[in-house]
Amino acid sequence: MTTLSSIVLGSFALPVVTALVMQSPPAAAPAGEAPSPAAKEVPKDAAKAEFTVTSPAFKNNERLPVEYSTDGENVSPAIAWEGTPAGTKSFALICHDPDAGQFIHWIAWNIPADCKGLPRGVKRAATLEDPKGMRQGFTGWGKSKGEGYLGPAPGPGSGDHHYTFTVVALDTEFPADKVFTARELRSAMRGHVLGKAELVGVFSR
Repeated sequence: MTTLSSIVLGSFALPVVTALVMQSPPAAAPAGEAPSPAAKEVPKDAAKAEFTVTSPAFKNNERLPVEYSTDGENVSPAIAWEGTPAGTKSFALICHDPDAGQFIHWIAWNIPADCKGLPRGVKRAATLEDPKGMRQGFTGWGKSKGEGYLGPAPGPGSGDHHYTFTVVALDTEFPADKVFTARELRSAMRGHVLGKAELVGVFSR
């Protein structure tokens, strides 16, 4: 009986040992071993460049040179942007002064999707050939001043005003003959914004 019991017990012991071995944790990776490719995977969004707008004329939240105001040459500053969102079909631009009741100094739309910025002194006209197809609207001064950029003219002693240049990447472009006010442009852009970037110039008298 002793011999038979040993044989029977032995036949059950082998699977138990095997199961324990199979359930034991894997051996630790040798010191200095590189992590697996999955551990080094970078999130897709991390590779996307941030959508930003800059100007060679001034840095964000710094003084806007007088040449870009009504006290100077009253021309638009050069601006550039990068990190264009995928799917962009056009850009729009709004420059306003939040310290003067959201006063509008510049609106533009249908800026071509391959455009990387605007040069200094953009022509004041409803439709431009460079960049081709870009449209401009009236400022806060109304129709009497025409379409295009008009610079800062804050009241003397009113303190710093923050002229905000906002570039908006859109997944659409508007009909070539469409004319907007700033309010209408903002309304038309709803549901089409892929990204926006801002640059602020400070000016006072």
